[in-house]
Amino acid sequence: MAENKKSALFVCLGNICRSPMAEAVFTHLVKERNLTDKWLIDSAATSDYHTGESPDSRARSVMEGHSIQMNHRARPLVANDFRKFDFIFGMDKSNIR
Repeated sequence: MAENKKSALFVCLGNICRSPMAEAVFTHLVKERNLTDKWLIDSAATSDYHTGESPDSRARSVMEGHSIQMNHRARPLVANDFRKFDFIFGMDKSNIR
């Protein structure tokens, strides 16, 4: 990661609905502002229930309705994420514990 690059990780239980949607919206906003070279953005799950799966079809449908792409495969949160990311956003209280 570049010295001046900021990083954000969005976290929810399964990483197939809320956190990949947040990742997609944030990525979309960063691209609109031509800041892609300044950000590393990802999302992860607090569980491994859906590892490797695409986002839920309902989440994809909502994002498509806003012309926002979701190119993500669910992955679990790993210890290195706490060192790698400047900002980690839990999608609800249970994801923050």
